Amino acid sequence: MEAPGEITAFGIEIVSPLLDDETLGLAGLSTKMDLADPTPSQIAGFEQLGFPYGTAVKGQTVLDFDLSGVMPLLRMLCEANDEASDHRFVLTVVDQARQSVSATLKLHYEPGTALPSVAYAGDADLWANTATLTAANLPAEAVVQYCAKGMEAWNDATAVGDGKFRIAPVWEEGRNDAKLTVRTVKAGTGVFAASTYEFRAVAGGEVLASGEFATAPGDAIPNGDMAGWSGKEYQGDESSWDLTYPNPAGQRFWDSGNNPFLENPEIENAAGPLCCENPEEKGTALLQGRMALGIVFAPGNLFVGDFVFAGMGGTVSFGKVYGWTARPRALKLRYKAQVGTIDQAGANDPEGADRKGQQDRSQIFVAVVDWTKQHEVVSGMQAPTGMWNPATMTSVEEGPILAYGERIIAESTDGWVECTIPLYWYADAGAKPAPENYSLVISCATSIRGDYLTGCSTNTMCVDDFGWVY
Repeated sequence: MEAPGEITAFGIEIVSPLLDDETLGLAGLSTKMDLADPTPSQIAGFEQLGFPYGTAVKGQTVLDFDLSGVMPLLRMLCEANDEASDHRFVLTVVDQARQSVSATLKLHYEPGTALPSVAYAGDADLWANTATLTAANLPAEAVVQYCAKGMEAWNDATAVGDGKFRIAPVWEEGRNDAKLTVRTVKAGTGVFAASTYEFRAVAGGEVLASGEFATAPGDAIPNGDMAGWSGKEYQGDESSWDLTYPNPAGQRFWDSGNNPFLENPEIENAAGPLCCENPEEKGTALLQGRMALGIVFAPGNLFVGDFVFAGMGGTVSFGKVYGWTARPRALKLRYKAQVGTIDQAGANDPEGADRKGQQDRSQIFVAVVDWTKQHEVVSGMQAPTGMWNPATMTSVEEGPILAYGERIIAESTDGWVECTIPLYWYADAGAKPAPENYSLVISCATSIRGDYLTGCSTNTMCVDDFGWVY
């Protein structure tokens, strides 16, 4: 069993026609027990059955648990009863944050046979999307299968010897619009975070043993609900003021290319920030195109990284170190957008004159990267440098792009849109960002050619509720 955090409780509930409170009471046990906090009368029984308890449970995050110590007693009772019977062992661990993970072990007994069993080994790797099932007393023709709970299609686990069966994802290949090879995990295969899986041993159309387990909840995106806002000091030539900062105080994850001219309190009728908390819908982010000093177009934007303004331009440093524990399938969020025609063409945009008057497009993209440092894009009155598009390249100078997803928004929306952006992987299944590297980028922009200062000056975009789909 694996818990999201340190275990504070480990409950076991036994649902069996033979292992009832009366029978278990002979060993000081009962049908409902907490292995983390046993009563004195239970300790001898736990030791006899080989169950972990007390300090061997509390404070742990991963525990091995098997029923091998129960099997002789259960087999004896089943043979004495001489009737077919079903037995369930419901395991629930709770951590210090009151998060819980459950697994159910199911056993079926037929008189005159050794009791078949199949169990989850508690070893899910939520980045590799693998796990192990262990089985015993199965006939030669039996297969071990698994599926996400609620799904109708079962997948065969692969026998790897010694009664062990491996759950693994099936990768499918394709090509994106840039003709690059991309890969995704076939739906229903492998194990992912925040999910419950059923497993079973089957022979001749009959289920011999079964159970289920739940995986850890996965990773959160800092300030993904856009509820935290603070200020970031900008030092001018003679005075300083706070720029709107899309993070709670003390956190540095999101940023925006908020031009200080737009929030300078000494400028009368300053246009206001490129990104701020939506005054009409608190706890959401509002991105809006602006005209700095009334003459220079800047798109509304929000991204994972850092921004520094200097002279008449700014540097976006894309990427943050992120503690990946689980591979996501997609990025989810909600957005609403107003997208007009291009009315501003940057002087350094080689396509600017041709694009003026055309429909503008807004963009949201996500990239899983493995960079030794942040990737810089410089934009402003000078020709922009460092532009990158994860949908058309597999690496930049700082390192590889492991996966990407994007949503292009070419028209205005009628209210909020629930959005799921699938991830497409350039990297193979074994690739994972180094823990110390910059490994996550999310970017939202009201104009897709904003680096060139080209776009619609009245575009707006609201975004909220960023999270992962597993």
